[in-house]
Amino acid sequence: MPDRGFLQGADPNPGARTVFDGNTGQWLTRTELTRRVTDFAARLEFPRKALGFVFAYNDAESLIAYLAALQAGHAVAPLNPQLDEALSARLISLFRPDFIAGPPSLPREPGYRAAESPHAGQLLLRSATPNGYAIHHDLSLLLSTSGSTGSPKMVRLSWRNLESNARQIIEALRHSSQDRTMVTAPIFNGYGQSVVHTMLLVGGSFALTRARVVSREFWDTARAAECNWIGGTPFFYQTLDRLDLDSLDVPRIAKFVQTAGRMPPHLATKFHAIALARGGELHLMYGQAEATARISGLPPELLPEACRSIGFVLGGGQLWIEREGRECAEMEEGELIYRGPNVMMGYATCPEDLARDDEQGGVVATGDLGYRDRRGLFYITGRRSRFVKLSGWRVSLDEVEQLLVHAAPVAAVNDGERLVIYAERPAAAFANDVGQLAQRLNLHPSMFEIREIDAIPRLANGKVDYSALSGAVRPAQTR
Repeated sequence: MPDRGFLQGADPNPGARTVFDGNTGQWLTRTELTRRVTDFAARLEFPRKALGFVFAYNDAESLIAYLAALQAGHAVAPLNPQLDEALSARLISLFRPDFIAGPPSLPREPGYRAAESPHAGQLLLRSATPNGYAIHHDLSLLLSTSGSTGSPKMVRLSWRNLESNARQIIEALRHSSQDRTMVTAPIFNGYGQSVVHTMLLVGGSFALTRARVVSREFWDTARAAECNWIGGTPFFYQTLDRLDLDSLDVPRIAKFVQTAGRMPPHLATKFHAIALARGGELHLMYGQAEATARISGLPPELLPEACRSIGFVLGGGQLWIEREGRECAEMEEGELIYRGPNVMMGYATCPEDLARDDEQGGVVATGDLGYRDRRGLFYITGRRSRFVKLSGWRVSLDEVEQLLVHAAPVAAVNDGERLVIYAERPAAAFANDVGQLAQRLNLHPSMFEIREIDAIPRLANGKVDYSALSGAVRPAQTR
């Protein structure tokens, strides 16, 4: 079984600091990380290619287990270690992984025995009946399409997908071995993984911590590690705006990266100015799990004027707009279609799917609607499934959120007859903003319902968890 992994090959500086674990305050050099990953991989020997579940916190132990599974040539599914016990048991029962790695608190599953682990901070379980089904030789990574619910629908990614997208991102973000970042997303999440992959491949470094972004411990870790860039979702930047970057005492951070959703224009403009003042730059990026992580990026030189754009397609890829089977002209709305080496092999919903060949042929229909302007810049107008018709008018729920985000964090959903807006703000104080929106959209105010919510539920990747909204709100307040 050929070795695969982001630590393979000669490194120009094996003694360089590579991973800072803010939970312990310790650095791992490239040499030490490689040794520990290799030691763990040696304990993952099976008669043939295996499937592993890694329940991963943002700490060195979880990182090592994840990288070891990749290096051993197995297929690995990184999962939320705080996933509901019944949901994780359902996934394990369905896919019957050959090994499971996770924190010592991980429940012991029937049919698995504890194996010797290279370090005390990680539990390793091996199936009593391994290799119960075939796994495609190209399959390296399985990403759950809903990390919070442990959805059995997984994105199947090959090693070629992972490596090619990491190289695309390195080129777009102008990364080098001097870059050091704070990982702001869970490493069981596609964005968190992409940060790990790119930094290891380029010879850079990064810091991990279990602490939340709003905590002092998180920023103490970023400061102690001397991070010089940071990235995250639009929600991360909304949080960072409230925290006030200057008060966090992280003066080395000068490069900012945003992905996983559209950044509100006022925040893009603000953080572009902050980056310039610090001698750095802001990169706006777009991607999907079905394309491993990223598809396009906006060059910082086009900010702030083009802050609503997702930019140009990454090197080695092709992006176009399609409608009813034909390619759209400039400024014509349609669905974004992407072709590239980072497009998934397909989906998996059961163990038998893990043996399937590449079913995409390097092409994915994103489900996002948008257009291309005369400069070749791409713009997203919404999701195919995120449009509603009210009083005969076609309304984009995503656009509604963008028009209101300046007033408060919001989430818009459709209940069939009206548009429901969840807001982290008292309904009475928010009513005027919604009234102005109704006028702008030529809709009667009765078409909108405001529901106050303490905090909009979010998935691990920072995106709104729309399915959880119905159970998280107070009684509706209607205009």
